[in-house]
Amino acid sequence: MATKTGLGITRSQLDAGRKKVAASLKSAALEDLYHKIPAEMAALLGAGSIRFFVRDPLTEELYTRIPEGRRVRETRVPADPSSVVGYAAMTRKTSFAWKRDPTLDVKRYVVAVPVLNGGDLAGVMELTHGTKDTVVDEERLRIFNDLALLVGRRLQEILASSVRATPYDYLVESGLITRDSLRKAREESLKQNCSLEHILLTRHSIDKVALGRSLAEHFEVAFSPSPADRPASPDLLRRFSPDFLRTHAILPVGWKGDSVEVIVVNPHNLTLIDDIARQVGTEKLALVVAVREDILAALDKIVAPAAPAEKPAASSKEDAEWEPLVAEEAGGFDLAQNQSQQIDSKTIRLVNDTIQAAVDRGASDIHFETTPTGGLWIRFRVDGICHDYTQIQEACARPVVSRIKIMAQLNIAEHRLPQDGKIRLKDKRGRKTDLRVAIMPTHGGYEDMVLRLLPEYQVLKLDQIAMEPENLERFRKVIEQPHGIVLCVGPTGSGKTTTLHAALAHVKGPTMKVWTAEDPIEITQEGIRQVQMHAQIGLTFERALRAFLRCDPDVVMIGEIRDRETADAAVEASLTGHLVLSTLHTNSAPETVTRLLEMGLDAFTFGSSLLGVLAQRLVRRICDRCTESYAPSAEEFEELKTQFGDKARFDTLKVDRKKVSLARGKGCDACFNTGYRGRVGIHEFLVVTPPVRKLIQQKAQADSILKAGRDAGMLTLKQDGIRKILKGQTDLKEVMSITLEENL
Repeated sequence: MATKTGLGITRSQLDAGRKKVAASLKSAALEDLYHKIPAEMAALLGAGSIRFFVRDPLTEELYTRIPEGRRVRETRVPADPSSVVGYAAMTRKTSFAWKRDPTLDVKRYVVAVPVLNGGDLAGVMELTHGTKDTVVDEERLRIFNDLALLVGRRLQEILASSVRATPYDYLVESGLITRDSLRKAREESLKQNCSLEHILLTRHSIDKVALGRSLAEHFEVAFSPSPADRPASPDLLRRFSPDFLRTHAILPVGWKGDSVEVIVVNPHNLTLIDDIARQVGTEKLALVVAVREDILAALDKIVAPAAPAEKPAASSKEDAEWEPLVAEEAGGFDLAQNQSQQIDSKTIRLVNDTIQAAVDRGASDIHFETTPTGGLWIRFRVDGICHDYTQIQEACARPVVSRIKIMAQLNIAEHRLPQDGKIRLKDKRGRKTDLRVAIMPTHGGYEDMVLRLLPEYQVLKLDQIAMEPENLERFRKVIEQPHGIVLCVGPTGSGKTTTLHAALAHVKGPTMKVWTAEDPIEITQEGIRQVQMHAQIGLTFERALRAFLRCDPDVVMIGEIRDRETADAAVEASLTGHLVLSTLHTNSAPETVTRLLEMGLDAFTFGSSLLGVLAQRLVRRICDRCTESYAPSAEEFEELKTQFGDKARFDTLKVDRKKVSLARGKGCDACFNTGYRGRVGIHEFLVVTPPVRKLIQQKAQADSILKAGRDAGMLTLKQDGIRKILKGQTDLKEVMSITLEENL
């Protein structure tokens, strides 16, 4: 009787299957070695998957290519102990490991076999076993090793039939260097941490012309002997961070027809080429090959060094070390010992440096965005605009995600559902920063992350929030009333909380009792009682507000009116003799009134309790480092008058075109060459006068309320923005970008 194997087939059937795969290998193309042949081997051996990693002779990395629709995704791993594939390549021995599959909560057995040919490493075959019933016995391992040897031989046959199998074949065939000397030069380059080409040029007296021909014939692209002599496009350079350019030795030269010419070290690195194409916005790249050290020398001449703000993050341990704070609420934050050991020091340092750089640049958010190859592209939102920071390759991406999940007390094994968390940090100087973490699953099993930075803000005074004098005086009078509702409205990130805390700082005093319900508490100040909301245990804005009324308040601030219940509670509180401050997500002051009426509020009681609505936005301020003044043309001045929308009111501003001076930013390192640095508020304050109150109680439309407000002296957001333009604080482009709703 024939002997059965672990999958219930005889050994003779297993051997017959091996011969069938070997026959397929004889006519296999290079792409078949990545896809077709491993699939046949996996079916034969009962494996969960088999992948073939090819050695890159330039970088010594191992890479495989995986089809994803019409595109091909390339995965690279270093030849080091960080992975079983890398360890097999480094030791040239078969390696074994257990790898946890978080989607199934099981461990999978992994075997990595080095593919050798003539003593040289051609690649590594990786076998991952399937279900727990699959047996990886000695017979299967023997067949796997035999097939791996055949794959290596077929790879050499394919490469030998190509123009040049390696980038250095021309040098060997021309007798300029022996293969043994080439091997020693490669070992020397690894010890010296420099490129093999640099060693060949400096230690083995290889002529650069000959080296260039060898590289050009292999990659089938042009060779650049002196990249420093090529003029690079500033527009293209700005699309990459200096760190990214230097790390990967990339020099974007400029447009060549409808293609972008880029000088690189390895034109066959698909992962990198895809990232470059994404950054420049076109897949049409005209690649040129050059020596790494020559590209770096060119970058040193044309790319500015790292911004001073980033230096402490990279060099100062005191500034860069962020330590987790124990949470004040029950169930405080504590890193599990076994989890912290899974994250290496490099990953911790990378996360710390990124957070420090974001804080130093004044960023409001850090975006970790998945690249098609599994890496992470990091961007900072500064003054409302996203700026590129750096890129993380796939090998480091998942540890970074895991590190942030651990810090935020999230499930590191969950990759399919969105997760939200919070991190409380302080640096060695004692500065505290809270980070709200939002994780969103994306395609391919990857995850995007957005970290909202909530540093300890200083309480501003009312005269520091850039209100125009007449608006400021009206706002002061309104918030000094003993009871009623005052609303501050606008989108997320428009400064509503900052304005309300400035109002609280103005009204608080030894004779006043002030309570606030916030989510989260971003600004703290003495003299007021602040409560953090916890919806998961039922502590909502509406419940907190009703509880405040039993605590003898004079002034109450509610973080946001989100529903009918909270709105009703706010009206009741104002009618019982309390001043209520709150926020709402609406576009304009008149629209806020109609929105609350649509929630179902009683028009009469709401109209009686509402004192005023302040709508606000933040526009980018002209950079104070590179600002320049200029006299507007007649057309530009007329455009300002037209956009103001009320020529009679504009004339009351008494602006003389011949004397007025506008401002614009030229662009500098301090403002990332945008011409803007910092932000300034623009405001629209609707005071509830008797005519406005009558319209509210009649449930009038927003247009009618807007007209009544204008008749009472209200400036719209756009009009207030144009006043800021005339003061040289911003420009029309910025104002129009956040007031488009008025033009629709």
